Amino acid sequence: MAKYVRIFWPDPKDEDVSRRNAAVAAIQSWITALDDPWSAILLASALADGVADGRARDEFASEVEQAIVNAGSAAFVREDHDLEIIVVTLVSALDLIARERDASGWTAVDTLAAALWSALSFQPSVLEEPIEVLRQEVLVASRARTMRVAEQSRKRVPVPEIGPLTLPEAQPTGSRANAAYRKATEPLVKALRENAELDREELEFLWWMMEDWSEVLDGRLSDADPLVRAVVAGIDGASKLRRLPASGHRNVVLRGVPSGSPATLTALLTALGDHRATLAKSVDADCVRRSPTGFPLLAAIASGDVNRGGAEIERDAREWGARALLESGILQVAKLRGG
Repeated sequence: MAKYVRIFWPDPKDEDVSRRNAAVAAIQSWITALDDPWSAILLASALADGVADGRARDEFASEVEQAIVNAGSAAFVREDHDLEIIVVTLVSALDLIARERDASGWTAVDTLAAALWSALSFQPSVLEEPIEVLRQEVLVASRARTMRVAEQSRKRVPVPEIGPLTLPEAQPTGSRANAAYRKATEPLVKALRENAELDREELEFLWWMMEDWSEVLDGRLSDADPLVRAVVAGIDGASKLRRLPASGHRNVVLRGVPSGSPATLTALLTALGDHRATLAKSVDADCVRRSPTGFPLLAAIASGDVNRGGAEIERDAREWGARALLESGILQVAKLRGG
């Protein structure tokens, strides 16, 4: 916090920084304990909204207030301290996201990073320079972690040998043998299942690429207008994935989409025309409605509403296609992971 505390305190004391550092540790424990992807997605959306308008949301304000109080600031209250709550939460998230990842599986921090990348990258810049600098640091760290996770999650798992069979004397012979067999073969089966899932993902994505066909367009993707092609390909391509999209998937989705064709969100929906209604049927409207800041493009496609920060920024066809792939990929993984 020593680097960022001056955003809300012009002249902080050492004990003030120490207390906020203790609060950061407590907040990070709360974040890492989030037990479903949607909790992390909603936190990311609330944080991005707070950055945009300076108001701390209920999704994190109460937890942060309690962490600050427990860290030695007994008189702290949420009222009139929105900026401090937002900064402390952002710093907590930034430190977690920037850490080396434990490659043991999908985590709440991985989801938080992906959702923050999606939400923050759609927003316009913040006028207050210190907040904008922190926002950019969180954005860059979130993008780097998400791309790293996408690549690491596709590495095949070494298939181990069957482990030793150990039969506890306390159990009946039949159940002992069954339990021992399951325990001995569990690592082998787990590795085979994970590798098979990745194999299936690659095959389905490859077939989709080779077909060059979209049910939404009822025609070839390569024949469509660049804006329409990019967005439809991003959503279609993500539906074939079981992990977050990596750079290779982005390259395939944007293959043949030329740079240029800049468009605002409103202009993009106009370009989609009647295809928007068809696309909306492939989007889980209930999910994206819960987090329109995390899924600004998908939420606009599902509802037709473009009233959100960043909608006025012109983005070219390739950027819209990459965004469609990212948002749809996050949504796909959140649903597969039990969100």
